[in-house]
Amino acid sequence: CRLAATCTLPPRRARDTTFPLRPIESQSNESMSESKLSLTPLEDAKAVVAAEVVEAAKEALGVDLTEQLPFISSKVSVANVHSRRGGTDMALPCFALARSVPGKKPNIIAKELGEFLKTKCESSKIMEDVQVAGIYLNFKLSIQFLGKIVSAVNTGGLLDAREKKKERVMIEYSQPNTHKAFHVGHMRNAALGDCLCRLYEFVGHPVVAANYFGDEGAHIAKCLWKLKRYVKETKFDIDTVPEKDRAEWLGGMYSGAVAELDMGALTALPFPKVVAAKVLSISDHSAPDAPKNWHVVQLQTTPDETQTVVCGGRGYQVGDFVAYLPLGNFLKNKEVVAKDMKGVTSCGVMLAYTEVGVPEPADPPKPEEKKAEKPAAAEPAAGGKKGGKKGGKKGGKKGGGGSKKKRKKEKLPAKIYIVDAKYKPTAGAKLTELGKKDAKIEDVEAEINNRNKEVGDMLRAMEEGEKDATDLWMKTKKWSLDEFKRIYAWLNCRFDHDFFESEVSETSRQLVIDLEKKGILKMDKGAICADLKKDGLGFCILLKSNGAGLYATKDLKLAQIKFEQFKIDKSIYVVDASQSLHFAQVFKVLDMMGYEQASKCQHLPYGMVILPNGKMSSRKGTVIFFNALKQMLNDQLMKEYLEKYKGKWTDEQILEAQRQLAVGTIKYGMLNHDVAKDVVFEMSKWTAKTGTTGPYSMYAYTRTVGIRTKVEAGEAKCQLGKMDYTLLTTQLERDILMHIGNFWPTINACVAINNPSSLCSYVYNLSKMSNTWYEQTHVLGSKTPDELATRLAFSQCVGKTIKASLALLGITTLEKM
Repeated sequence: CRLAATCTLPPRRARDTTFPLRPIESQSNESMSESKLSLTPLEDAKAVVAAEVVEAAKEALGVDLTEQLPFISSKVSVANVHSRRGGTDMALPCFALARSVPGKKPNIIAKELGEFLKTKCESSKIMEDVQVAGIYLNFKLSIQFLGKIVSAVNTGGLLDAREKKKERVMIEYSQPNTHKAFHVGHMRNAALGDCLCRLYEFVGHPVVAANYFGDEGAHIAKCLWKLKRYVKETKFDIDTVPEKDRAEWLGGMYSGAVAELDMGALTALPFPKVVAAKVLSISDHSAPDAPKNWHVVQLQTTPDETQTVVCGGRGYQVGDFVAYLPLGNFLKNKEVVAKDMKGVTSCGVMLAYTEVGVPEPADPPKPEEKKAEKPAAAEPAAGGKKGGKKGGKKGGKKGGGGSKKKRKKEKLPAKIYIVDAKYKPTAGAKLTELGKKDAKIEDVEAEINNRNKEVGDMLRAMEEGEKDATDLWMKTKKWSLDEFKRIYAWLNCRFDHDFFESEVSETSRQLVIDLEKKGILKMDKGAICADLKKDGLGFCILLKSNGAGLYATKDLKLAQIKFEQFKIDKSIYVVDASQSLHFAQVFKVLDMMGYEQASKCQHLPYGMVILPNGKMSSRKGTVIFFNALKQMLNDQLMKEYLEKYKGKWTDEQILEAQRQLAVGTIKYGMLNHDVAKDVVFEMSKWTAKTGTTGPYSMYAYTRTVGIRTKVEAGEAKCQLGKMDYTLLTTQLERDILMHIGNFWPTINACVAINNPSSLCSYVYNLSKMSNTWYEQTHVLGSKTPDELATRLAFSQCVGKTIKASLALLGITTLEKM
């Protein structure tokens, strides 16, 4: 679903990215001016390494590579958390230098440069060691350089948001339909849109977070039709529905309406206009050029009539009752008429299983197929040897006997639908009546038609402003909006403006009419369209011949408002993948209208949320609605994390921890996947204390808080001294600092592709290393004041980075957990 008045939701609290501990007063062994780093310290390091390689090449190789400095810098790679081995922080493949050093192979270049650079490490601005591995120069960065990252994070503003100087962006997300229940699938859109708002603002974009509510249309008419029907039948007073349950109660009314308007609710054979016809005879088609599967069939179509049908299907015989669509009806939007089929007039259609929307039953296995199913020794492939080239392996790579050619599966004609004898079919009987579930209903098709007419009447009453219908519409719409805003407040999702579909209905139709008058759009058979075939986007109808608008009509007007009233430079639509063509067409029409911003409109498609056993289904009762989801999370998290603190923490502390853990669980779980892929929602995995979960990283942060709290309480063996970078001696500490140094490149990469999954990986890997360091390093048992100060500052640096990363994902950390 894609779901204007200004949003009345209270403004989101300012994000607190400060560490809740006193800063260490002692300075590092370098002044702040010397320790100042840019936002991308590892990119700076690459440039310095490349410059020192260029200087070394002058003496070691006798070549001047100054002009190639940018190229060499681009070839220096930073080892990531998975590839860093033996203290290597950066590497340069020397084949990148081979063209400029004629007569020497890359491994010789690496050897000579490495030997020279090794002698210069003591005077290097950045290198502690250089090792040669084949054609590679492997660099170990100095701890003096890496240690600056600690100060840059703790006091140098490395994790601060950038000044808002970039282009203005609107991110439209969530877009629920009123009168439908909010469920776990909506959570992915909400988490993704909220995270993008945070990321874009963080890198310096002014952001307008927008929602677009689907507050009009057939779905509301269905809901209100069912509601009024229910009230009439049960004498129910809707005002007695508890406020907290109203939105989901409305969603239940909508689901009930969909079920009651489904012909399948009234009959086991929901095939309107289709009748049973008895096969009287089957003969081959007499025309020599007729397809082999064509047969001339005589059917008893009523007690008094027979018809001749030319049928290309299979799976029927004389005496069967088949599904028959008489003349004058429609199949695939085409009228069924008498048709000459190579000299035989065919009257009506014998329908296949697929044509009535039923899966085709499997054919019984043939005798030879049964034999083939028995396991046997590998047969020689055509040509002789068992298993083809890989003799001994049955069937070669794919079980095909070593043959590279796959046997082409024979495509058989479709099977004709046979009416089961249990329905006691007679010639001419409507299938809908044969399968009728409730004998009280006189005519199934007439009943469904009447129900749809009543829904249409409700929709017309809403559109024409009829008082009773409008009052009920507005009242129940408010129920939905109130619930949505409670959910957004719980999730801490921000919206700066709410758009409503109903507010652009009339103006969007007029916009399209005006565009047609200007020649931008064209009239075709009474409809107004955009011919986008040359752009590979087909034909986009924007106004039907009856004057009705479509979703694209409204999106054009909405975009115009965004550009002209909100002065948007870039517009992002977070909407599921099924709408990709729709948005491509809308963006192209905006371009035709002359909007430069059209080139900066982006549709961000995302995958579905599914359960371990498959897609959610309202019909099967497997959809998880918000209140049920919230309760499931609360129960699981109380059991896993918080039960033991009852009596030790206040009720308010437990409830707040429960809420933040629940939000952290759901947001991290939704964001920790490639945006385009489906997400499998599995409660036990998402709330786990270990692995790639929100609670795991939240706990890693809380541990860093605990360290400082205990130091402040005097539990350490010594007093705080001065921070000394050189006391960070372990490989794990170096790895952590290298990882933190990649904070801004990770953020920028997420924004560039509108995909925060790599930020989830970033904070998980940092949390994992942090927890390992916590287990290996006894901070409170530090032997000297300087060691204690250094370890504490290091821990503070890690904690701040985890907290800032989680905040960008929309997750609030806890001080105790």
